[in-house]
Amino acid sequence: MILVGRYASPFVRRVAVTLQWVGMKYEHKVLSTAKDAEAIKQYNPMAKVPVLLMNNGEHLIESAAIIETVLEMSPGQRLLPASGDARRHILQHCAIMTNTLDKAVQAIYEPVKRPAEKVHEPFLEGLRGQMHAGLVMLEAFAARGDLPGDANATLADLTVAVGWRFLNKTAPTVAQIKDFPLLAAHSARCEAMPAFLACQPEA
Repeated sequence: MILVGRYASPFVRRVAVTLQWVGMKYEHKVLSTAKDAEAIKQYNPMAKVPVLLMNNGEHLIESAAIIETVLEMSPGQRLLPASGDARRHILQHCAIMTNTLDKAVQAIYEPVKRPAEKVHEPFLEGLRGQMHAGLVMLEAFAARGDLPGDANATLADLTVAVGWRFLNKTAPTVAQIKDFPLLAAHSARCEAMPAFLACQPEA
């Protein structure tokens, strides 16, 4: 299998960490949507990452769909139960973080893709508000013990830890350690684990 995309993307990295966690071997093709869009199109015509090239020739896109497939292929995995309340809660925690990350990516692109005079500050402020709301929800989940961040980690642990590192770097005025100490501590614990150390974001 080949994973296409840079670990600098939290969506690519959460797939990579999942692959590492379950011990599934893969090659990593480092392509950037900013610089290598044409090359990425041969794997995904929409020029989006991540893409996972399966051994049977199939190309999977979108981190959630890729991870579902990876976990299906991993007998005995404990990151995501097959059914029940626990599965629903884990997927909801993941959804909150991935939605928060979507807003962060929009906030990054808004001033980059538009002429300076057309950047709409109220829109950016709205995105920052949505990001903050997502982190508040996740901090509350961490406070009630939903994110163990240890050998009993779930897919939510992996996704939240990857997401926090990205947000703390790219949106530091929103993802401040003093405001979200539990998320910061959770991410630090996870980042010390082999699956995370093996997938360091590119500079």
